[in-house]
Amino acid sequence: MWGTRTLCVLILSSFLLLYPCMAIVASAVEDGTYDAEVETDSGTYSVPVEVENGEVTEVHWPNGGDMSVQGADIVGGEATGTNSRGDSVQIQIDDSEHSAEGSAEESED
Repeated sequence: MWGTRTLCVLILSSFLLLYPCMAIVASAVEDGTYDAEVETDSGTYSVPVEVENGEVTEVHWPNGGDMSVQGADIVGGEATGTNSRGDSVQIQIDDSEHSAEGSAEESED
């Protein structure tokens, strides 16, 4: 019937095909504002970040300024992207809960 080698190849192929899907599901982060550790060339900061569609899109600095981030897809609570100057930005989401500003939960009365 099935040889051991064929069975191993089948199992390995199935795993390789399904693994990216499992990683996407495991790393799904809801849209919203999260506390995070953000590392830039100038240091590491604990600041809020905006998440949209599983990607960190913006960092909110304590002085009121914002920094746009591109390409920072979240995998396992971590993301690496670039700012508008092309500098690397590393992000570690601190919490799994977020302040869902503007979400349906807050608008229910």
